[in-house]
Amino acid sequence: MDGLPTWAWVLLALVALTLAWVLHLAFWTRRYLLDLPYDDEIELDAPDGGRFVLRRIRGAPDDARPPVLLVHGVAANHRNLDAHPEVSLARHLAREGRDVWLLTLRSGLRGRRGPVRFDAMARHDVPGAIAYVLSSTDASRLDYVGFSMGGMLLYAALARAHVAPTQLRRVAIVGSPGRVVSPLAGLGLLVRAPTWLLPTVPLRAGARGYAFVAELVHTPLHRIVYNPANLAPRHAAHALVNVIEDVPAGLNADLAAMLRAGEVLCEGRPVLAELSHVDVPALFLAGAADAIAPPDAVRAAFEAWGAEDKRFEILGTVSGATHDFGHGDLAVGLSAVDEVFPRVASFLA
Repeated sequence: MDGLPTWAWVLLALVALTLAWVLHLAFWTRRYLLDLPYDDEIELDAPDGGRFVLRRIRGAPDDARPPVLLVHGVAANHRNLDAHPEVSLARHLAREGRDVWLLTLRSGLRGRRGPVRFDAMARHDVPGAIAYVLSSTDASRLDYVGFSMGGMLLYAALARAHVAPTQLRRVAIVGSPGRVVSPLAGLGLLVRAPTWLLPTVPLRAGARGYAFVAELVHTPLHRIVYNPANLAPRHAAHALVNVIEDVPAGLNADLAAMLRAGEVLCEGRPVLAELSHVDVPALFLAGAADAIAPPDAVRAAFEAWGAEDKRFEILGTVSGATHDFGHGDLAVGLSAVDEVFPRVASFLA
């Protein structure tokens, strides 16, 4: 062993570090992985070769209200709105008797197929999910809840007529910006690089590797994603392991283009100006300390929305909450149980 060349020692060290990292991920994933039951799970193929998945939580069978479709944000899957039994907008609505459907966009699936682009999800995933839910429930309209990118996709689908306003009864938008701003100093310069240089961002492994110290170590970067004060013990770790997914390179390029333009784009054109015809009642919720979707960025979509029956609220100490809401804690924060979920349920009721 003493006679091994330097390169061999370096190789052995790299192998040992890789093995330690794999074992680290496996241990903490096993500890915090939390499977939740669903009444139905349906995989659907899009016309462009993509795939998306719907999961259903049935409410009271005699409930006459329309089904509710929940759509998650970027770097996440359907568990974004169903992270933990104690903090789940989906199960909150189901307990109130609603027929709840959770969409997993193609960006939230592992083993993805087809182009994972914003335009493709606005053209195929969201309209396809709405059509399937309406057909399966014999409903003429449904209620839509969009978190972050889930709301942005609805803006785009409505603006490009991929979704008709007549398919929607009421809409709840949670932390979905209409104006796209940089949450991090210097990011605006980075996204000006050629789009072919933007890689897939492997957030899933990073989130799982960080989960074990999520309650102890709060870096400025993590504070951009959520307000740690709004998460209950263990919920941050559960969310990191069960919710977070990689961001594909193509979707990164689309988001970079929006950041350069300063607003939501679909098919290369801004969408907000084309929402004036949408007369669907809508609730817009923004976190007071949200760096990803600041209140003014969400307000821009609220002001562009054409319906007379619409509301805009900033959630935080100004609304009576104990803490100001960041971004992720609008969906998975313990305070969301008292501040976000009842507002959404009441509006949709």
